[in-house]
Amino acid sequence: MFLFQLKTSEMEWNQNWKILNEKSPSLENEISAHPSRHQRILKQHIVRLEKTTKTLNKENYSLKSRIIKMDEDIKALQKSLKWRENLETIQAKKEKSVEYESLSEKIINITETQISNSNSITNLTQQLANFDKLHLSMLELLENVETIENKVDKTLPEFRKEISKLEVQLSETSSAVSLVREDQKNSIDSMKAIGFSVSNMQDKTTEDHEQLKKVQEVVTNLVKSHAVQTSKLHDHILKEESSSINVNATKATIHLVQELRSFESEYKNIVNKLPRDCGSVDGPPGIYLISPGEVEPILAHCEDGWTTIQKRYDGTVNFNRNWNEYSTGFGSATGEHWLGNRNIHDLTKMNCSQLQINMKDIYNQHWQANYQNFRVADFSAGFKLFIDHYSGNASDAFNYQNLMEFSTIDNDRDISNTHCASNYEGGWWFSHCQHANLNGRYNLGLTWFDSSRNEWIAVEASEMRIKKQDVC
Repeated sequence: MFLFQLKTSEMEWNQNWKILNEKSPSLENEISAHPSRHQRILKQHIVRLEKTTKTLNKENYSLKSRIIKMDEDIKALQKSLKWRENLETIQAKKEKSVEYESLSEKIINITETQISNSNSITNLTQQLANFDKLHLSMLELLENVETIENKVDKTLPEFRKEISKLEVQLSETSSAVSLVREDQKNSIDSMKAIGFSVSNMQDKTTEDHEQLKKVQEVVTNLVKSHAVQTSKLHDHILKEESSSINVNATKATIHLVQELRSFESEYKNIVNKLPRDCGSVDGPPGIYLISPGEVEPILAHCEDGWTTIQKRYDGTVNFNRNWNEYSTGFGSATGEHWLGNRNIHDLTKMNCSQLQINMKDIYNQHWQANYQNFRVADFSAGFKLFIDHYSGNASDAFNYQNLMEFSTIDNDRDISNTHCASNYEGGWWFSHCQHANLNGRYNLGLTWFDSSRNEWIAVEASEMRIKKQDVC
């Protein structure tokens, strides 16, 4: 409505303006045609203009009034529209809130249903997976059963043949058993006789061992007596030479000299007949008298050419000895002992000896260290150790002490800041105190370092033995 009124007013104003413009050219034409009347015409024209202006002002005022009214109508209309829109919005919101609540309830129900369904689906999936695994296991089991059945079918005839053979053998064995029983009775009688003989032989072996000890004692006494008698003879000869009183020796002196010479010759013959080491011994494993050097013979344990130089297994012998005791040796060849550094030097001085070390740890596991070359220097060199070419499963721990001199509680020759022989209560070729030590205090100082495991072997029993190399 407002737009229509505005459009009508605009058309009226344009029409009046057009009329005014049409009258203005005629006025100009009249002025140009009759210049004498221009004042009158101008006045008339001014009057017209004033009327037209008034008319236009009225119309303009009317238009303004209409426009103001129209603005008020528009504002009222806008307020009415807004109120209606707000009312519709509120109603729509109420309807939407109701719908939203119902939708929320539906969504909650759907969510719960979906969760329940997802849980059910998960359980079903797990059950299906388990069923698949079970199915595969059953298939594998059936295949294995079929394979076993095929094998059984193939081997069943062979089993039957073997069973028939076993039945035949069983019958033969049963007949043989009866014969064996008869032989057993005879064997029992024979074993009784053999047992009696063995007991006699054991008694005889014990007696022989005691006699061997007595022989060793006799030989030792003879050596000492020989040394004493020789010194006496030398003193007597010196006295006889220095004194010119008796030019001719007495018969007793001559007889004594002859006896000593005879005894010395017999002793040398006996010693020369003794084996130098166990490599020259031809007999079963046991204790033998050997003569490795120019000093008195010694008892040593021999087995397949090996000469035992050290043995420990129960701690009954004290190995915390001084320098002289380690030089000459101590203990018994039948038990724990050290053969002696001088004797070890005599056995290895030809630089043709090999060393074997056998050990058992506290867990009853056995270890071995072999050295193709083994030699011990003499007394003046401190019984220095020379070893090389290791093999075995105990690791090359002994090589840490190669080229070291022997140390004892009273003669410290190691390169450690401490006194290893004193601390670990036993003589050894110490460099630093550990790596290898088989002469320490029993249950405390018997150790061997296993570099492959980076730990020490707790040694319970040990045996060191030497043998001449096959090719020197």
